[in-house]
Parts: sequence; structure tokens; C-alpha cells
Amino acid sequence: ARLVSSLLRRVSPVPVVVADAAVPPFEPGGWDLVLLDAPCTGTGTFRRHPEIKWRLQPESVTEMVGLQRDLFRSAVDLVARGGILLYATCSVEPEENEGVIEGSPRDCEVVDLSSSIPGGTPWRQTGAGGARILPNADGDGFTMHAVRRVE
Repeated sequence: ARLVSSLLRRVSPVPVVVADAAVPPFEPGGWDLVLLDAPCTGTGTFRRHPEIKWRLQPESVTEMVGLQRDLFRSAVDLVARGGILLYATCSVEPEENEGVIEGSPRDCEVVDLSSSIPGGTPWRQTGAGGARILPNADGDGFTMHAVRRVE
């Protein structure tokens, strides 16, 4: 949070809040932008953390998806009408990403991120309109999706 705060101060005075995402201490619908950097299996980081492969079990993804869906629902509730939730993981598993986004409430629409990816970035569009950055020599793999609360 300190690092994010210091980086954001360079751009504009944006509050950074740390809280339990499962039970956020905020009024629903009060935020224009919510970032959920969700806990995940970390499959996009195998290059730097090969030991993760040995810790993951077949049920690891299923267990993580349950938590991610709960956190996603809590985060969506915080987003104001017209606001955006950016959901990100350092996983490249579809279940942990588009599988979570596909459970968006009816008053949310997927935001296509393709125009936001810098040229030369090794990425693929997900089936849910997000962006999956593939692991590469310059960095880890991760996936991100955005949803907007319809006004």
C-alpha cells in the first residue's frame, strides 16, 4: 500500500485503502474505481517461482476460485454506477479469471481491454474480454479483466 500510494501521489492525490476484501468496511456503490488484485495459484509466476508447481494440488484451483468469486462479489458491490472494477491475478488459468468474471451481476458489462495493452506486449484476449499477459523474458504472466457497473 505504501508503494502504491507513493506512485499514485506522482499523478494525483488518490486514497489507497487496505481492508479485508471479503467484508469491506465501506458503503456499497461508493467507489468509481476498485482494483481487486485477487489471491490466486500464481501459475503466471512459474518462471521465477518454480516451486509453486510442487505445492499446487488438483483441488488448488477449485478452492481458489471459491475465494475469488466471493471477493469479486464484494468488490462489485463497492463500485458506483458507471464505475469500474479491475480484477487481476498472477494466474493464467481460465477458471481463476474469465471463470470468475463470467459470474458478473446483470448490472455489469465487460470492458474490452485490448486498446489498453501497450504494443509489443505478449498477450492474448480472453473469452471474457480481458487480457492475459503471457510469461516472457521481461516478466511474469498475469490476467486482468474490467467490468463497468451500468448506470
